[in-house]
Amino acid sequence: MTTADEVAQYLIEDQMADLTDAVREAVQNGVDSPGSSRVLVSVTPERTVVCDDGTGVDLGSEKGTRDLSVLGAGTKERADDTTLGEWGIGTGAIIAKGAVRIWSGRHALCFDYQGQRTTEPFAAVAGREGVVVETEHAFDGVCVTIDHYTGEVPNPESYRWRRIVERLRERFAYLTFRTDVTVVVNGEPVDRGHPFAAVADSRVSVTRETDDAYLAIEHAPEDGLDVYSNGLLVTTDHDVGVGGVVVSKGNLTLNFGRTAVQSGCERWDRIQDAIADARIVLYDQVGDDALDGQTRDTMAELLVSDATLRERWQDRDLFQLVTDTPVSLTRIQAAPQIAFQEGASHGGDALVERGAIILDTTDPATKRLAAAATESDAEIALPSRFDVATRAEEAGVWQGYSRLADTELATRQARYLLFARALADTIGIDRTIYWGEATADAWTDGHTRIVLTDSAVTSSKRAVWTHDLFLTLCHEAAHDRSDKRRTAHGRRFESRFRELVEDPAVRTAYTELVTAVHERGFQPVFRERGVSLG
Repeated sequence: MTTADEVAQYLIEDQMADLTDAVREAVQNGVDSPGSSRVLVSVTPERTVVCDDGTGVDLGSEKGTRDLSVLGAGTKERADDTTLGEWGIGTGAIIAKGAVRIWSGRHALCFDYQGQRTTEPFAAVAGREGVVVETEHAFDGVCVTIDHYTGEVPNPESYRWRRIVERLRERFAYLTFRTDVTVVVNGEPVDRGHPFAAVADSRVSVTRETDDAYLAIEHAPEDGLDVYSNGLLVTTDHDVGVGGVVVSKGNLTLNFGRTAVQSGCERWDRIQDAIADARIVLYDQVGDDALDGQTRDTMAELLVSDATLRERWQDRDLFQLVTDTPVSLTRIQAAPQIAFQEGASHGGDALVERGAIILDTTDPATKRLAAAATESDAEIALPSRFDVATRAEEAGVWQGYSRLADTELATRQARYLLFARALADTIGIDRTIYWGEATADAWTDGHTRIVLTDSAVTSSKRAVWTHDLFLTLCHEAAHDRSDKRRTAHGRRFESRFRELVEDPAVRTAYTELVTAVHERGFQPVFRERGVSLG
């Protein structure tokens, strides 16, 4: 095999990832076909058919056959914004996925790249070489049929197969908007209309039309920004810090696989500048309580590198204390001293509750601020630092934890513990319950154990302390990681805690246990429920 053959094989087999890439190439060529107004796509686990109503290709001529047979031999120009693809390259993607027939007029060009078919006309071909045959009937336009190779199609029962059709509709969503050619996939038009409609229902969005693109961005960074080259989906950018769509006016310079924009694309450079400007406008509209971690991190990156944005956002709550409390740059800079700490500790929590500024460097935005402040040419001035452990010791904040053996417990502690174990079993908390000593009401490793302390109980009255233990157990069960160092009282924790405390089944189980204790006493109930001290 020559070097040229090896390159061709690599481009065909490795650069086109899956069936959707092959279908995309066939659809692109259908849209590009002169006179085409409609492209129909039918995708099943066995076969894909893509037909257009354009003027077709003269496969009876040497030139027409060559344009579809030789990799990169098509007549389309890279800089031509009136077309989307390149014949030859597109054919390479198509023939890798199955036995292919490209039918136009009274001729069909047939390929069997993997040499798997034994029936005519495929029996006579293999590899990149195709064979032209005459057809009984004429086809006005071009009809591409791909009889799928087994290894190129996912299990029809799997989610991956269902996803193929969804991805095809996503890929062609704005082709009609840009080309006026209707694209139909499995009987349904895929056109989504004007790109601005994509964010019409968003609470916070920005839409702009520039000389290069239509921008429709929204505050949904977890979804990412879908990038369409002249109406064809190229990639989804999950790092830009916004959601929505951008549809270029004209082709972007893409890699061979059409899955990324190449560096040096001047049109894309201008579009990125427009996205950056629109993103700032979007962030100005988002309330601080609606900022997620990714948005805060993106805003922090901009803030530390741009003096204008630093002044603009200095009062925004972009950073995070070790108690998961948001804090602004203004408040940080106003403190007499500050500290950075990787994760929280109960000592750090206690100091923050007393007014100290202890910043959590496990938070990406806060870590970015800490790094920027330590650079030799740092433009951000921060107060001097203090040591958290030393300050906690000076303030008399005990940071220790100890778990007590069951045999070490006083009578009241033993009763509390047995009730807590019975309660945990009753409401479905699958963690071992212990008693211990600490400044906190309790702590957990987030998986296997919960340790309660005397401070969890606020009264000797049964109605009060049973409810104290109920709330404390629910609180600790809502933690899915250790809170010995990190309290993690964020939105995710609050949601889990509320779900557990407000669950009618949980509250009923708690009430039934308290009622049983009231009617029959502690010991009989503990024996009935199989709880004891170790």
